[in-house]
Amino acid sequence: MRLQTQLGLAFAVVTLAPIAALTFGARVMMKRQFKAEFKRQMDEAVDQIGAERRRVGADVEQALGHMATPDNQLLHPLLVKLAHGPLADDVQQTLMDDVGEQMRALGFDVLTLLDERGTVLASGSFPGRAGDVDAEALQRARSGGTIAHLVDEQVVVKGRKRVALALEAARAVEIAGVPHARVFVIGGRVLGAEFLQPLNAANAELRAADDTLLASKNTHPLVDKQALRIAVPLTRADATIAANVIYWESDAELRDQLERLTVGAIAAAIVGLLFANAVGWLLARRISGRLGRLADGARAVSRGELDTQVPVRGRDELAELGAAFNTMTRDVRAAREDLARAERVAAWREIAQRIAHEIKNPLTPIQMAIETLQRAQAKGPQVFDALFAESARAILDEVARLKHIVAEFSAFARMPQPELKPCAVGEVVEAALKLYDGAVPVERELDPSLPPALADRDQLTQVLLNLVENAREAVTSHPAGGRIRVRTRAADGRVELEVADDGPGISDEARAKLFTPYFTTKARGTGLGLAIVHRIVTDHGGEIRVAGSPGAGATFTVSLLRA
Repeated sequence: MRLQTQLGLAFAVVTLAPIAALTFGARVMMKRQFKAEFKRQMDEAVDQIGAERRRVGADVEQALGHMATPDNQLLHPLLVKLAHGPLADDVQQTLMDDVGEQMRALGFDVLTLLDERGTVLASGSFPGRAGDVDAEALQRARSGGTIAHLVDEQVVVKGRKRVALALEAARAVEIAGVPHARVFVIGGRVLGAEFLQPLNAANAELRAADDTLLASKNTHPLVDKQALRIAVPLTRADATIAANVIYWESDAELRDQLERLTVGAIAAAIVGLLFANAVGWLLARRISGRLGRLADGARAVSRGELDTQVPVRGRDELAELGAAFNTMTRDVRAAREDLARAERVAAWREIAQRIAHEIKNPLTPIQMAIETLQRAQAKGPQVFDALFAESARAILDEVARLKHIVAEFSAFARMPQPELKPCAVGEVVEAALKLYDGAVPVERELDPSLPPALADRDQLTQVLLNLVENAREAVTSHPAGGRIRVRTRAADGRVELEVADDGPGISDEARAKLFTPYFTTKARGTGLGLAIVHRIVTDHGGEIRVAGSPGAGATFTVSLLRA
């Protein structure tokens, strides 16, 4: 292969490798930024859906509490009539109308009156149910129905019966000491599009447990299979899933940006390749031209033309070689003039030998290098690729390292610094574990004399909820079940919080990577929970330890500074 071709290939590889590396790094960073922003928005949306559910439930409970009293203008006459026996038909019809007006006045979508046997006296959402016996509703009303829970409720919308998802609460209203003067009032609101409107997420859908669409905030349904999505379950009182709020975000714009980036990189690569070939061609032509002139001069000297001179330009090694060649020819020519006619033939032979020797010294390594490259080319282009593979790998390694630093700062920068104050760890535990009452048994071993820890209360709550949630998933996924134990204690001048479970345990391999970002053993896990826990604990100046083995459960211990 000619020197011109070799230099062209070398410049092409050096030019294309950085473009490819930077393009790959930019694509990875854009995808990570998009997913990180989506996760941030979804975390906010998850908090919002819980807050919105609590707000609607509180509104239902408050409104029903004001209405469901014995002196209510609707209920008092009804209680008096029930004390004297069954309701007459005209009274029943009037009651139906009054219940509908009362339901609308309260802003309810559901308002049902039951007698003490569970017979529907009136229903504002489904007038045709009057006279039916609803044992399930009666059971809910009797067993703590004062708190709003999700219920599958029958309603009539535009003359058609359908099952809707509603937040309902119940109250028992009676006249003390009067037999049969008792009714159960059930009221609530149907969760529909208005439930989704306060959410910040642009795209949200409410779907039943069987994936039936109940309501949508966005007029465009989720059809993009590549869109990022998350489902937030809405559970009934018995912890079964009644519906899911689906948040989604299309990455079509991201794909367009990545496509434009790729097209731009290809265009830059083409321009760079043309430029590299041009530079390689010019450089090769310059070097090969100067070497060619030296070779022509050497051939001229070998023919006896001792007055041959080559042009000398620049101050590089080739210029020094040309100057040495010119000096050599001048010396040879001067020596020839001093020789006698009788010695001319011998002198020519000696001069030829000296010229060959002087030319061979600088030209031999150049010739050997060219021959080596020619032999390598004969073996295949992989030799030239290998010459530049190490440089390309070094460049890629540096790009990967810079990318890794940016990603770690962004991730930790998103996390605020803890506001360290004296914090009662026992109170934090009690407040957090109330969320799991009725869902999973949690044993508490809390030291009542525990000194306060130096911690950020909100971030410590986040650590505890994450560890308890992991323990809950471990014991519920284990065929034999298990229990969860939360313990606090003082040890070695520090405050320790321990969360243990009897789940399937942790392997040695997994334990070594537990706190590594994006490592997870769950099918649908994000791999960020324990990494964030580890970051919070270390930012507090504490440490977190994990113990356990396969089949023997797992124990996480958080050690914090005392206040």
